[in-house]
Parts: sequence; C-alpha cells; structure tokens
Amino acid sequence: MGVVQAYLDAVNTLCDALLPKVIEVTKGGSLDIPLKDFFAQLPAHAKLRSDFDRDVALVSVPPTAEAKANVLKAYVRFANELDAKRLAAARAGPAAYAKEIHAQLQTAAGDPSVAALTAAGFHDSCEAR
Repeated sequence: MGVVQAYLDAVNTLCDALLPKVIEVTKGGSLDIPLKDFFAQLPAHAKLRSDFDRDVALVSVPPTAEAKANVLKAYVRFANELDAKRLAAARAGPAAYAKEIHAQLQTAAGDPSVAALTAAGFHDSCEAR
C-alpha cells in the first residue's frame, strides 16, 4: 500500500467512526429539525466536530498526499461555513433558521468541495464532518 492510500485509509477510518456518532447525537443526522432540538444537540455535535478535527490533525500527511489533505481542508472550511450560517440563523430565530436550513438542503450537496472529497478517495462518511 502506498503512502497516499495509507493517509486516505487513516482519515477514512476516522470518518467512518464519526458518522454513527453524529447520527446518534443528531438523532438521525437530518438538518431539518426543530430549533430547540438544534440548540440541544449543539454542544455534543460541536464536540464531535472538534474531536474529529483534532484527530485528523494528528494523521501524518506525506508530501505525496498533500493534494488530498487540501481537498479535505477545503471541505472542512465549507462545512464550517455551513455550521456558522446555521448557528447565526438559529440565533436570529425560527424563521431565519428555517430559511437557512431550506437553503442548505437545496444547495449543500452540490458544492464542488463535496464532489472533490469523493473524487479524492474520501468515504462519503467524511461528509459527517
């Protein structure tokens, strides 16, 4: 196995472990949940994201895997932007929250960072981040 594949395997193992935890914390993984549930889940969900980011940072990135690591970093930036928008909308109230959730459900999956993640060899479970 090459070093690039070893890097992908290490990150994919973390992603595969993250997904069921996110599904459990978010009670199914749907974004379309009541505002009170969003706030109730937020601390545990934020900890999962933080722990994952810490664990990924510990994975050695060989020079030949830097392009793959950059794809993952771009996706995480995208996911962080979505999280920040969702939180800001939630703080603005139910109408803003509902509007943001609807927008994210309509557009997020089509973001180029999602396709790049898959094309780079990362498991779909990495989208749990």
